[in-house]
Amino acid sequence: MNFASLTGIILLLFSLPAALAAAMQIRFLIGCRKERTTAIIFATVLQFIYLFARLLGLPLIGGILFFQGWKLEPIFGFAFFLLGLAYISELVINFKSQRDAWRLRKNLSNPKARSI
Repeated sequence: MNFASLTGIILLLFSLPAALAAAMQIRFLIGCRKERTTAIIFATVLQFIYLFARLLGLPLIGGILFFQGWKLEPIFGFAFFLLGLAYISELVINFKSQRDAWRLRKNLSNPKARSI
């Protein structure tokens, strides 16, 4: 077990929540918007790309790093570990911002929830 294998396990564990978040974003973009502007269509297509990358790409990369990471030089293994941590931190920041935006939309749609 080295840094690359550890990164592979972390990427495998984060692939399903990341894909679920992309699917929920697609559901929001398609279901809640009445107008079909170019920006919304582009955002939906981009979220589909994110969904497939997170659903297929992350497990593939994680599996390769887990099963073949022992072949890497130690400095390359550590570099992949740092890249994986940077990617996971970006996912966590994205999850937090999507959760905050969802809570804001929920409070704006429910007038009783707002307290001033």
